[in-house]
Amino acid sequence: MAISPEIIKYFSSLIERETGIQYGPVNQHLLENRLRDLAKTLGFADVAMLWAEVQSRGLRGVERDTILDLATNNETSFFRDPEVFEFFKNVFVPQCTTPGRPIKIWCAACSTGQEPYSLAMTFDQLALAGMPRSYDLVATDISERVLKQAREGLYSQLEIQRGLAATLLLRYFEQTAVEGSSAPKFRVKPELKRSLSFQKLNLLEPWVNKGPFDIVFCRNVLIYQDVESKKKIISRLAGTLAPGGYLVLGGAESLLGLSSDFDMQLHGKACVYRLKALARASA
Repeated sequence: MAISPEIIKYFSSLIERETGIQYGPVNQHLLENRLRDLAKTLGFADVAMLWAEVQSRGLRGVERDTILDLATNNETSFFRDPEVFEFFKNVFVPQCTTPGRPIKIWCAACSTGQEPYSLAMTFDQLALAGMPRSYDLVATDISERVLKQAREGLYSQLEIQRGLAATLLLRYFEQTAVEGSSAPKFRVKPELKRSLSFQKLNLLEPWVNKGPFDIVFCRNVLIYQDVESKKKIISRLAGTLAPGGYLVLGGAESLLGLSSDFDMQLHGKACVYRLKALARASA
């Protein structure tokens, strides 16, 4: 059954207001599918019944949180865009000198945790190669559901197969059984979590500046935002970076026309943005 334009407009406006994520004609089918999932999750026969309930008594907290959760794109994998991790391992870490403190990293919109765990594995591999470096990694996301999985570090066979080499699986994960499921699961070993913390955070809402960070990963977030939200997020990210700090965006994202606070750099196939000294001083 088709969802009425009135319902689509209400939920798309709510999602954009709360998260900055835009659903227009090009991706409206995604919103429709997610609204059907939402209605099913909340126990309604269809979206029209969910809509009628919202109109009669307003939007409750659990429904609001579930809507925002389902609206976000949680697509991720281990070592996604390998060239980014090559830059991190071969360029960023060797040149990052932070006397008296660990390297500070922020993974914004970390989803189910594959990105921060990939970075943690990279640090351990560098230590094995004779380049031990201490670090402090903060990973955030708007969705409590994906953060729960990230904190647990528990992944399915399919999730493990996406980007994770067999040698890394053997070193950093333990196979485990999960009650109610015959399929094996793989859990991150505790030592990989020692320098990681996971927190809930909406990039459009006020946040406590935990910087200065030496590098911020904010990949595949801006692509879903309107121009003003993009500018707002980028400006605030710049304010969290240490002088000369790096910002890493998704492969389809760019700062062109959005910010003059960064210099674009190419390292092999990796495109990254380095904060200008004067930009940090004025942030």
